[in-house]
Amino acid sequence: MSVGFARVSIFCRHLERSLAFYRDLLGMVAVEDKVIEGPAAGALLQLPACRMRIVLLAPTASAEVVVGLFEISGVPLADVAAPSQGIARGQTALVLTTTEFDTVHARLAAAGAKFLTPPVRYPKRQASERSPAGLYREMIVYDPDGQLISLMQIDPLPAGA
Repeated sequence: MSVGFARVSIFCRHLERSLAFYRDLLGMVAVEDKVIEGPAAGALLQLPACRMRIVLLAPTASAEVVVGLFEISGVPLADVAAPSQGIARGQTALVLTTTEFDTVHARLAAAGAKFLTPPVRYPKRQASERSPAGLYREMIVYDPDGQLISLMQIDPLPAGA
């Protein structure tokens, strides 16, 4: 049996606010924007007939979709409560890579984004089977719906490190 990654789906409180975060602050590209209405819209999620706007985002216009933003209207939905501080068991984090770490951080900070972990650096001197050696730069930020988003850049280790 083989299972592959398709995308992360985020059910947004306010799609435009989430779209601004992922597109304008993180630099992702909206590759599809559609609306589904009626009984078929809610069927997969065990909801009655509703309206669902879906925006699919990718790192570039030609890349595979990574994030799907879903805004459901026309039916009452509960909000997931975020932990009062830090992280909680059962919580998830979406880990994204970037080659523009400082630029992304500057945009997030200027927009007043809430960080769980401000930018940190840590060396990994020895590669392992699934992760390279390098100078890891990472920050963890909350998206508009309280989802944890970890942004990472791996740079070459400085000489002598």
